[in-house]
Amino acid sequence: MQFIPVSPDLPNLPLAPRLLAELCQEKGIKLALDSEFFYFGYIEAGSGMRFPIKGGAFALNSYAAGEAARDKDFCGRLLQDAGLPTPDFKLIHSDKAIRQLSTANPHVAKSLNTLTEAGDIAQSLGYPVFIKPNEGTQGVGVQKISEEAELNAHLTNALRSNDRMLVQEAVSGRDYRVIVLDGTILAIIERRPLSLIGNGSHPIAELLAKKIKTLTTRSGGYKVESEDPRILKAIQEAGYNLATVLHNGELLQLLSNANLSTGGEAVDVTDLASQGFKDLAVEAARVCGLRYAGVDILCDDLSKDNAPANVLELNAGPGLTNFWQASPNHHHRIRAVYRGVLEAMLESA
Repeated sequence: MQFIPVSPDLPNLPLAPRLLAELCQEKGIKLALDSEFFYFGYIEAGSGMRFPIKGGAFALNSYAAGEAARDKDFCGRLLQDAGLPTPDFKLIHSDKAIRQLSTANPHVAKSLNTLTEAGDIAQSLGYPVFIKPNEGTQGVGVQKISEEAELNAHLTNALRSNDRMLVQEAVSGRDYRVIVLDGTILAIIERRPLSLIGNGSHPIAELLAKKIKTLTTRSGGYKVESEDPRILKAIQEAGYNLATVLHNGELLQLLSNANLSTGGEAVDVTDLASQGFKDLAVEAARVCGLRYAGVDILCDDLSKDNAPANVLELNAGPGLTNFWQASPNHHHRIRAVYRGVLEAMLESA
């Protein structure tokens, strides 16, 4: 697979590469990406120094800081160590992972939590809890769990394909992604979970089918499926079924997470945030060693300095495509983010 020079007018160029190509062309520097997916490559400054890029990850964060953000357990420990508010959690290891570790370090292996301890851990955290792959992204594998039998079933299944699963305390609040670059807030995005709004005449099944058709990916697929067990569970827990007709204007939330990659909606709230909320996001990025980060925070009201808030996790390469697609009014924010990232890299050349 070759790296090819990329210009903004190249056909089928995804959003992030296109914006970077526009900025690089403006500055007279080279952007080269893989010729098949335009997913990874490099920016070459006038001095000849190269800055590798991969998806939304840029050559600003150290390798160790990126790994800390990817590892939810490690990231949570850094946040706790700094005294920042974050949900309590425990890590569950698969039997396979423990067997492998036992060979090299049997003492450590014996101290790790397994599926056997998961019930007591969830009980101590208090139901409901969330389970999620420790190194997962985009909400994949995240489940809201209400009782022990459900916990055991989902963890048993998840640990077949994941060596480590996080059991995390459930906290309330509206879901925000904060884009931080070198201590400056560039954007704050409120992410609203996938939901349906009733019209008093069509059943949930029809509303859901119509909604899913609007949630297409760049490759032409769909972000979620109507048979997604999380959606069916949410409908059931609300006391409904697929044949239920919601009242006109009635809101039914279908997913517990608000990831844009799973059909969530994005709203620009950058100008509404209090200084206290901004300070929390900046400090979270700092204690995790990240120059550039997407900081995920749950907060009751970001406009109030003392509103309850919890830092969920950090992302060292936050994707912004869904935010761009949500509204033309967001485009200036995204351009400013990529301009800031590029200029920060070039300053170190």
